[in-house]
Amino acid sequence: MYDLAIIGAGWAGFNAALRAKELGLKACLIDANQIGGTCLNRGCIPTKTLIACAKVFSLTKKSLSFGVELDNLCVNFTTIQEKKDKVIRQLTLGMQSKLTGIDYINSRAQIISSQKLKIDGRIINAKFILIATGSYPFQLPGLKFDRKKIISSDEALLLPEVPTSLLIVGGGVIGCEFASLFSILGSQVTIAEKMPLLLPSEDMEISRKIEVIFKKKGIQVATGTDITTLNLENYAKVLVCVGRAPFIEGLGLEGLGVKLINNRIAVDDYL
Repeated sequence: MYDLAIIGAGWAGFNAALRAKELGLKACLIDANQIGGTCLNRGCIPTKTLIACAKVFSLTKKSLSFGVELDNLCVNFTTIQEKKDKVIRQLTLGMQSKLTGIDYINSRAQIISSQKLKIDGRIINAKFILIATGSYPFQLPGLKFDRKKIISSDEALLLPEVPTSLLIVGGGVIGCEFASLFSILGSQVTIAEKMPLLLPSEDMEISRKIEVIFKKKGIQVATGTDITTLNLENYAKVLVCVGRAPFIEGLGLEGLGVKLINNRIAVDDYL
């Protein structure tokens, strides 16, 4: 019997496991994918690593104005991707080293009852179960991911080369981040947003400023745009960044009386 079973080894689940260990609780951490979740493997860490490389390239292009002459300046995207993968590996090893005393189970889990989980055909008992399964990229009904031309942020981080042209659907923080990144690396970027401004959930002054900056960088900005009016054949890749959805499929919540609102678990102020 565990004191706490945690489903999801992303940043939330990982830190919950460490805290449980500090309190002297017997805990297990369960995840079918890589430790670190979206943040480490398909989100914050890889995107920031790519952006750091892009910033170096961007600054280097201005070297002549500082009296530094460089010949044959170019981007080796394969090496950049290797740098990103190395950072992920190092941080993964660091996270794994902190799990001493915590049972890490690399598998999917289904909740059978408030104190039972089914994992690989066996039953695990726990006094408490913490759901920390995170989210996944949301698909538009008329723009399904084929993982080749129409891609999510997950596939964008695994591209073997910089696309010659890129249409980004969604002008939120993720879309704007990728627009800036691939524009610096040499893509002809178009970013389309159905709302009147980019970053529609942010302050209006910021939204207007980012649009001005993007246009100066040569990024084509199409706000107030219905994606059905655009010809996808004009772009090498179409990156859909229209938000993320909670990952709760397969947990077995339907038969447990767990209240869902818009496919999200309904929680109180204490989660």
